[in-house]
Formats: sequence, C-alpha cells, structure tokens
Amino acid sequence: MYEPRKKIFWFALITRIIVLSLQFIFNIACPDHYADAFRSPSDKFQKVSLYDNIITLLFNGLTRWDGEYFIHIAKYGYTYENTLVFYPLYPMLIRVIAAFIRKVFFLLNVKSSIIIASIFFNSICFIKSAVIFYDLSKVVLRKTNAAYKAAVLYCINPATIFFSAIYSESLFAYLTYYSMLRSIKLDLYVAFPIGLSILTRSNGMVNIGFPVYFQLKRLCDRFLTEHENFSLRALSQFLFKISTLRSICLMSNTIIISIAPLVLLQIYNYIIFCVPHSDKVFIPDHILNHSMINNFKLPGNNNIDWCNASLPIAYSYVQKKYWNVGFLKYYTIKQIPNFILALPVLYIMIKCIKEYFIEHRQYFCTLGLIVGVDKTEFAKTKKYPAEILVFIIHGLFMTVFCIFVVHIQVSTRLLCSASPLVYWYCALIMCHTPHYNDNRAYESVENMNSKWKVFILTQNEYTLKDKLILTYFLGYVIIGCFMFSNFLPWT
Repeated sequence: MYEPRKKIFWFALITRIIVLSLQFIFNIACPDHYADAFRSPSDKFQKVSLYDNIITLLFNGLTRWDGEYFIHIAKYGYTYENTLVFYPLYPMLIRVIAAFIRKVFFLLNVKSSIIIASIFFNSICFIKSAVIFYDLSKVVLRKTNAAYKAAVLYCINPATIFFSAIYSESLFAYLTYYSMLRSIKLDLYVAFPIGLSILTRSNGMVNIGFPVYFQLKRLCDRFLTEHENFSLRALSQFLFKISTLRSICLMSNTIIISIAPLVLLQIYNYIIFCVPHSDKVFIPDHILNHSMINNFKLPGNNNIDWCNASLPIAYSYVQKKYWNVGFLKYYTIKQIPNFILALPVLYIMIKCIKEYFIEHRQYFCTLGLIVGVDKTEFAKTKKYPAEILVFIIHGLFMTVFCIFVVHIQVSTRLLCSASPLVYWYCALIMCHTPHYNDNRAYESVENMNSKWKVFILTQNEYTLKDKLILTYFLGYVIIGCFMFSNFLPWT
C-alpha cells in the first residue's frame, strides 16, 4: 500500500514522462509555426553530431519562446540588453550541469548538453516541488484528502508544459513552496530559499511576505496572551522586551538576506552594461552580427537609457521597451483571445478569494493578527482554514497584478507556479468524503495498491464541477503541449 506522499512522487514522475512524450509526438507530427520571437543565433562553426540531431529531434519542442532566451544566457551570458529580464539562477545552474554532461558525453555540443541538463534538472525540481507542495497543503489544509488531491492537480496543472520546457517554472515553484512551508515552521534560515527564488523570477520578491507575516503573527499572539487589555503603555513595554527585539531583528535579517541577491544582481547588470571597460569584452562574431541585424544593445553600449536613470534598474525598463509591459497596456481588441485563455485561472483565483472573504470577513479585515474566535471551530465549520489568510493576500496581489499589468496570457503559468490557491480551491471542490483526515479516504483501495493510479481517471462518480475542473486541467495539458512545441502562441 502506497502512502499519499509516495504516490505523489510517482505520479509526478509519470506526468513528466507523458509531457515529454506528448511534445515529441506533436512536434514531429506538425510543422512549426514561424513566430516573430527571439531566436538565439547559431554558430556556423559549431559541430553537430548524429547525437546532437537525435537530441534536437526528441526535445526541440521544449526550446520554444522564452526557452531560446534561457539557452542563449546559459551559452553566452547576458550579451543583449533584452536578456536582462530573465534572472540568472536557472540558466546558471543548467550551464553548470551541462558542463558536467559534456565531460561525460563529449560528442554532444553545447546546445544539446544544455537541453539535456534542463530536462534533467526540471524533472527533479518538479518532482521535489510536487512532494513539497503536498507537505505544505497538508500543514495548511489539515486534510489528507484535500492535500493529496491538490498535489495530484498540481502534477497536471494547466501550465504543465512550462514545467518541463526550458523555463524556470519548476525551480521557482520548488523554491516558493519550500519557502512557504519553512515560513510556517518559523525556520531561521528561510531567507536563503527566498533569496534564491528572487534570483529565479522577479515575482519571488513577494515571497518575503510569508516569513514576515508569520513572525509578526507570533509577536501579536504573544502580546495578546500577556496583555488581555490593549494600552499604549503595555505595547511600549512589550516592544522593548528582549524577546520582542530579537524577533524584530530576525524579521529585518530575513528581509535583508532575501533582498541581497537581487541588489547584487542589479550591481552586476550595471557594471556589465553601463561601466566602460578598458579591456574589450570578447563577444563571438555571430552574436555581434545578430545584434546589428536586430538592433540589440550590447554591454558597454553608450546609448543604454536605463543606465542614466536615478535608480538604474534594467528590469522594468526592458519589460516596457521590448514587451510593452505596463499598467493596462494589454487592454486592446486584438488581445481578447489571450484574455479568454487566461480567464479560467483568474476565475478560480477570484472565486477562492471571494469565498474566503465571505467565510472569514473579520479575520481578513484584522489580517489575522487579532483573533477573536476559536480556531478549532473554524476548521470544523468552514470550507477554508482561517490561517490561509497570508496565501489569500498573496494570491490577491498576484491576481490583480496579472489582470492589470502583465501580458494576460502569462497569468496561467505565473499563478500555477506561484500560488497554491489554484489547486486548493479545486481540490476542496473535489473532496466529497467527509473523512478528510482519514488516510484511507484519499484513494480507492485498488489505487492505494498501485504507485501509478490516481483518482482523476478511476473515480466512480464525477459531479459537474469535477468534470469542468478535470477538463480544464487535462485539456490545457494536451493543448499546451501541442501549441508550445510547435511555436504557437500559448500561456
């Protein structure tokens, strides 16, 4: 008999194999669309062996869209201004793994080794993220059944192709869910995975709120325990206690350590692109030629606008210049199909946030810092545990940001790799048994004896909502593999 955590491990593994198979089938079955997107320039002097051609045949469907940027950065570093929006941790790690692979399989060229490295690394990160997500869900929801179903849905999430493609989603999801779990446990070293998540994607900055919130909540709980009646005198005495000052210093250290990698990255970008170098930086000829053809700005260019800003940060400037990212800038008639594409995940997020607010209005308005009700009663009578408030606030911020600022179709992969609410909402809908805390209730007896079988295809009865959820998740998995692998627009 397989426990839920072990079944999640095996299901995450089998879904990665299925996604790799689907992208291969779709990529060879249909001709690629010629998209007006960045393509890393090829070196005509690079040797291409039979093994390189096999790697291209098998996995070329995973290199589309932003994958071209990550391959380029892993090969050459930040040679163009427009590559600066892609943070360095993911391409740096696959570059290191690729260097090791080339030492073992020396017949592979650099690009092939990077592709193999990314597939291997993404698969490991995804499987670990699925298991960590189950642990997080069990701690937060306190229901084995709901936690298990949420993790299963995560393994077939609507943006699943991006978790196997040469994208940073799998690494970011693992670091994010791990940071969330360690924040709940008040881990003193949680700043380190948060700092790494920030070096992976820009929205990792939001993760700093989790340890700060839980530390602040512990302070408020301690104050309310020691002082039944609030007064300014009692508050001032409490703030100057050694234990309180220690907690405040801990929060400050967490923020500083988390942000430090981002600050160092901005300094690095400024030095590389804005500071004149006495020694000419070597850039291969094919990179130079590609920059002239496409008018890409190289490091050390005298005409880089963001270098002259009072706060020289490249990210927002490059996003605006090359992708037209900004408040309401995506609200045009021609983008209606992309709004429709993102509608399901946005609906799920808004619905979940709305339901939580209705159930826990008082808890929401006080940010959970002043608890006037019994938490045990909440768990028995409400759909959502009151304590998921910080995840609700995080999800609300991310949803509003997606609706008004980013390219709307990106909402699916952005939310699916950052917010647990997508899976928790759907899992709670699909939990029909009242025995949520009974480990025997998470699957049928037949499925518990198999490492591969899960409820999504073997359930005896499906409600209409169950069918809609599974249609959305599985439909986006299949369509996403087809669209992405053939360079067609997707999320």
